[in-house]
Amino acid sequence: MSKNSHYFFRSIILLGFGLFIINLLITGDIHKFIAPRMTPYIYFALFVIIVLSVIQFFKSDSPEDEHSCDCGHSHDLTDSMPRSFLVYSLFIVPIFTGMLFSDHVLGSSQASIKGFKYELNSTSPSDSFNKPESNVSTGDSAEESDEQDLLEDPAILTPEDRYPKLYKEFSNNESLVLNEDTYIGGISILEDNADQYVGKEITMNGFVFREDSFPEDQIVIGRFGISCCVADGGIYGLLVQGGGQEYSRFKNDTWVEVTGTLKKVKHNNWELPMIEPASIKKIETPKEPYVYEELEF
Repeated sequence: MSKNSHYFFRSIILLGFGLFIINLLITGDIHKFIAPRMTPYIYFALFVIIVLSVIQFFKSDSPEDEHSCDCGHSHDLTDSMPRSFLVYSLFIVPIFTGMLFSDHVLGSSQASIKGFKYELNSTSPSDSFNKPESNVSTGDSAEESDEQDLLEDPAILTPEDRYPKLYKEFSNNESLVLNEDTYIGGISILEDNADQYVGKEITMNGFVFREDSFPEDQIVIGRFGISCCVADGGIYGLLVQGGGQEYSRFKNDTWVEVTGTLKKVKHNNWELPMIEPASIKKIETPKEPYVYEELEF
């Protein structure tokens, strides 16, 4: 394979990646991989890829001059067709698979791997301070004081700080709605102080998810939340239990809408909000199944 052929194939491969990104942008499927706030970086990457593709294309039409740098070995591109095909196929296959295969949406199988978690609780500074009493000694008073200072550190933002408008709305309203714009913030606020919202009505949707340890009348309704890209996605949801519902008819990954009353329950040593449903109905999978974090400060 000649040097110009190498440049030509490289330009085609780069063009293929560019077309793949353009396809994702046009169809909107790009947001199944990244959060909307990352889209400007994708446009920048697309611009760079197109420029590099054009450069490689024009180099493929240039004379094949031989240059020697007197370094003792050759910098020429391989002439072996099988070796070139093997190397370039590593880049061509992802383009075709991305174009031809349907996009996979994260669901209960991935949620079971990640586990049902509450982001605020799992990242709370107090989590690392929950030590058994047997580890407490008479010299721990200074350490406990340091821990308390850390908990009161103004640099640690509470849900009230991160979502001030939503917090005010949830505090003043007796009927709460979790939609695409309020999903992550709303759940963070509810789990931060479950007592404040007990007795309020709530409506939300999501897919059904169960852990192996759940009783028959308990499920989680949630959605995957993305901060940056799908790799950092985690499930955001609320426990749903009781209300005289027949939960066996809702299989994992079934999308439902639930309306009910907020209660409080103890789950894995955490006091968490729970919905006692008045109604649960099946719905179609939303066009945009993921939710994205939108801070208000």
